[in-house]
Amino acid sequence: MPSFRSTRGGDPLRSEPLRAAARPAFAHREEPALAGALDVVAARARRRALRAGDPEVDTGHLLHALLETDDSALGVAAPLPMQATRLMGYLVQRSIGFGRLWRFGEGVADRERERSAGLAWSASANGALARASRAGGTVLELLRELATVADSRASEILRGAGIDPSAVVQRCRTQAADRLSG
Repeated sequence: MPSFRSTRGGDPLRSEPLRAAARPAFAHREEPALAGALDVVAARARRRALRAGDPEVDTGHLLHALLETDDSALGVAAPLPMQATRLMGYLVQRSIGFGRLWRFGEGVADRERERSAGLAWSASANGALARASRAGGTVLELLRELATVADSRASEILRGAGIDPSAVVQRCRTQAADRLSG
């Protein structure tokens, strides 16, 4: 069984590394303006980053939030049962420790604390959300955007689970075309 280690030498389930000098130019303090399903995914990704103690929301947080928000996205990202199991197992590794505790304390006060926590959005996460919103605002658009950027944490997670990000992009396009024609 292949290892789930990062190809860049770090933990793929941690935030994308940012050079200290580059961070102010790439970090976005303002959350992108979103509606519908993308807003739900962004809120869940923000909570994931906050719970993990990460300084910013990145594409890995978005991917995890997307897959837990929409079941059909998992089928597109990982069409084979073995792929789906590996992908979700890979993502769950970090959330198992604090998931139960968070659910008991979740509520309005927690959401207010999140807003004031000052989490930034990585440039790749911010860009993926903005492009997906412009392209129609669906979860499949966001999945496609997350898989499009080869060096993003989301693509790294997909590869770590044995899933080719370019195949995910193609499946997203096929699904979108099928929905338009059918």
